[in-house]
Parts: sequence; structure tokens; C-alpha cells
Amino acid sequence: MSETKDHTIHDIMISFREMASLILNQLTLLEKMRESTSEADLNEIAALMEENENRIDNYEVVIGEEFANAIALPHTMAHDIHRLVAIYRMTLNLERISDCIMNLTKIVSEIHLSSEYISVTPLIGEMLASGTVMVEKAILSFINADPDFAIWTIRNDSVVDEMNRKLLTGHLRKTDLDSRTHDMVLNYLELKEMISNIERIADHATNIAEASIYALQGTDVRHTGFGKEQGDKKN
Repeated sequence: MSETKDHTIHDIMISFREMASLILNQLTLLEKMRESTSEADLNEIAALMEENENRIDNYEVVIGEEFANAIALPHTMAHDIHRLVAIYRMTLNLERISDCIMNLTKIVSEIHLSSEYISVTPLIGEMLASGTVMVEKAILSFINADPDFAIWTIRNDSVVDEMNRKLLTGHLRKTDLDSRTHDMVLNYLELKEMISNIERIADHATNIAEASIYALQGTDVRHTGFGKEQGDKKN
């Protein structure tokens, strides 16, 4: 029976690693799409990302089914349940990150030629890079059994939030909105949505890091402020 349990958990880990790898690949493709100036390249990348999104959705379903089967097995130890619950929580957040990435893909396709987007694209790139690093470290914290990566991710959540605020307020201060056209206002709304999606990616990375700590140490640090105070002091 233990062999069946171990085999089931092993299968879940394989599915989780493959799903996580797809998410990281999606972030790489999003950056390529953001930097592309060719309409043909944009369409090709978007099509590939759509295929990956379908695979990610399928992994969420598969892992959910594997999770239910594993929990139902007799003689499942408490530490196994901690690990399984953590993987399932991380899976849900990975899928939400994937949704945010696809939202960003659509926005880039719509406004990549606008002057408003072009003027802030370096800052968008910096924010996206920060969010990507958070996702990478959150995933590695679990795969490599390294709680320090998880703690780093949780502490840096507020850094990305602050970057968002500075991006919006700084750019708006330089712009006379009253003299702009209706299209420009719409583009700003799209930019705000883009920024919000990047922020949500960082939030989900934090959730993954918290789930990783739960799996590694059996401690639920959600809603406790864990890691936040040290992070604020460093900033």
C-alpha cells in the first residue's frame, strides 16, 4: 500500500514540475512578445501561448484528480497530506498566474503600437522581470526544498506593489490627460489592467511560497505577516 501511495505522490510531483515548467516558459514567451515589433511574430507567439494555456488547464485537472486519489488512500501520513495540500494550493495559484499571463498577452496585442505603451515599456519590462523572478524562486523553494527562496519571495511582494504605484503616479504626473484623446484614455485603462495582472502574478508567487513553507515545515504562514516586516525594513 505504501508503494501505491509513493507512486501516486511521485506522479503528482511529475505533473507539478511539468506544469511549473510551462508557466515559466509562458513568462519567457510573454517577454519575447512584449519586445517583438513584427505582427507576424506576435501572432505566432500568441498562438503558441494559447496552446500552452490549454496544456496548463489540463494539468490543473489532472493534478486535482491525482490529489483526490492520493488523499483517499489509506495510511496516508500527516507529512504526506501537508505536501499534497501544498502542491494542490500551488497548482491553483500556477493556473491563476497562467490566466494573468494570457490577459497580458491580449493587452500587448491590442496596444503594443500605442505611444502610451511604448513610453512605459521599459518600466513594464522591469516589473514583469521582478514578477518572473518571484515565480521562479517560489517554485524552486518547493522543488529544491529551500525555504529561504520562499521567504525571499514573500518579502519581495511589497517591492512589486510599490513599483506599480510609482509607475502609475510617475507617468500620470508627466501627462496632461485633459488634452488627450479618448483612445489615449482607453490605452491608460489597458495599461492599468496590465499592471494589475503583473501584480497578481507576484501575489500568486507569494501564495506558492507560503504553500512551499507549509509543505517543507508544516507551518501555515498565511495572513500572519511572516517575512513582511523584515522585507519592509530592507526597503
